[in-house]
Amino acid sequence: MLVQQYTSYPVSTELEARTDFFEFPDVTICSTNYLSVTYGYDPVPSPVAVPGRARGLVDMIYDVSRFFHLLNQTDMNASVPVNPYSSYRHGKLALNKIAYRSKQLPDPYEIVLLCRFNSIPCSYLNFTIYKDDELFKCMTFAPLNNTVVRAGPGNGLYLLMYTYSSSFFTDEEEIDDIPGMKVVLHPRGVKPNMNGPHVMSPLKYKTEAVIDTSIQEKVDRSSYRCLESLPNATYITDYSQLTGPENETFRGSTEDCRVRIMQQEYLDTCGCLATHLPKPADLYYMAQPGVCHDINEHVLFRDIFYRRPTSSYTYYTIRNDSWYKYPLMDYVATNYDMYNGTIARLDCYQRVLDRQNREGVDTHGCPVLCRVKSHEVMPRYYHWPNSVKYSGKAVSNLAMEALNEAKARGLDVRGLKDLVSNYESRVKYYAGVLDLYPRDLIVQMSIESWAYPLRNFFSDLGGILGLWIGASIVTLVEILELAMYGALLVHKKLADRKRNQVIVIKPQEQQQEEKPPGYNHSELETDQQMPEPKVEL
Repeated sequence: MLVQQYTSYPVSTELEARTDFFEFPDVTICSTNYLSVTYGYDPVPSPVAVPGRARGLVDMIYDVSRFFHLLNQTDMNASVPVNPYSSYRHGKLALNKIAYRSKQLPDPYEIVLLCRFNSIPCSYLNFTIYKDDELFKCMTFAPLNNTVVRAGPGNGLYLLMYTYSSSFFTDEEEIDDIPGMKVVLHPRGVKPNMNGPHVMSPLKYKTEAVIDTSIQEKVDRSSYRCLESLPNATYITDYSQLTGPENETFRGSTEDCRVRIMQQEYLDTCGCLATHLPKPADLYYMAQPGVCHDINEHVLFRDIFYRRPTSSYTYYTIRNDSWYKYPLMDYVATNYDMYNGTIARLDCYQRVLDRQNREGVDTHGCPVLCRVKSHEVMPRYYHWPNSVKYSGKAVSNLAMEALNEAKARGLDVRGLKDLVSNYESRVKYYAGVLDLYPRDLIVQMSIESWAYPLRNFFSDLGGILGLWIGASIVTLVEILELAMYGALLVHKKLADRKRNQVIVIKPQEQQQEEKPPGYNHSELETDQQMPEPKVEL
């Protein structure tokens, strides 16, 4: 019974409220409107661009969506919509191919106009660039000292943010769109999951977000396998550069395993990786091409228009290298060998996406950490600003300070200049406040420990032996010691006997006198081999 109880490995859980300094998690912030109005029309460098015909991301999102809409049609001669909203997501994902070649997206020095952490001023320099697969350029707040010594409003991370951007959504995305910032809290050094739990910080509002922290510590056992740490994970974060893809390494998490399982299905089924998911570096180099939305860059740098010769029929046209328009369906037909693979990959991508959304993926074999820290965020929203006139002027002063600092560093300040010149209208629609702070400095802890450790097993065993046979654990140890000494004694005697063995060889004359029955002298010749001498032990 004792052995059975011990080998079942029971655990006990202790709940504890620990008062300590609050360790602030990493905070990643992404704008839901990803295309900068100020820089979105700047030319993107490319070896296939037509000289003198600049193309920016805002131009491309309109045109490439029409291209994907046509590829998804079973009948390319059918009438098409002027604005194919259903294909905007495909077009957005395809922009990852060229998104970071030039300044098309806002940077932290333009977004963060006011920063305060732990009641101490901070700045955009405390943020690092994070490149997301769907929201493009984001920023992560990860200060060297993440300790907060006071709780309550204004004592955590306080930000005044501004973004003059636009985006392109499908009809369903447009319904759910909240212009502003998506905020994700995650452990230090871990890749943020922007599709997981998050809090929104809308524009035109002040968001007060209260953080409650809990820690769960478990023991590794058969019913709950866990590890003290997980291996690091390396992802491709930017494959738009002409010099080749860029990667970044993050601390390991369980989410890495889930992403890998999902991407492995895309790779095995379609031969490419899902564009909307993080891309493990080793899988990316195995895929040909790397992502399912990979297309010939030539399409991105050609204008695609719509034409309506009759009220009931619309078709798309594309410019050639001489900048003349001709039907887009003719362009696809001429280059069918090139785009046939794209059509097949898009169809496969959609089928796998639908299956994973409907059925999910099996993550039972994914490793988990024994110690997990989680943060629950409760937001409250207030209309902001109360006075556009006065708040706008205050924001304009902050923008002027940011402009002077950025200009001194040699950064592009066109966006900040626009804010200073039009501060009332910009602040009214494109600014917001985020106050992210801990509710208190109490951390709720759930700690597991072995309910029946080995010392308890020996203690109970000794008690039972003493109760029933007058023995104890000491007695058992003495018996084991006696058995060990007995085994050593037997081994010693056997070794001594082996060393004392004597080999006796009888003389040759004595062997000749001892004639066995049937012995014949005439048969013994001088050149015959003598019999082997007898050996007695």
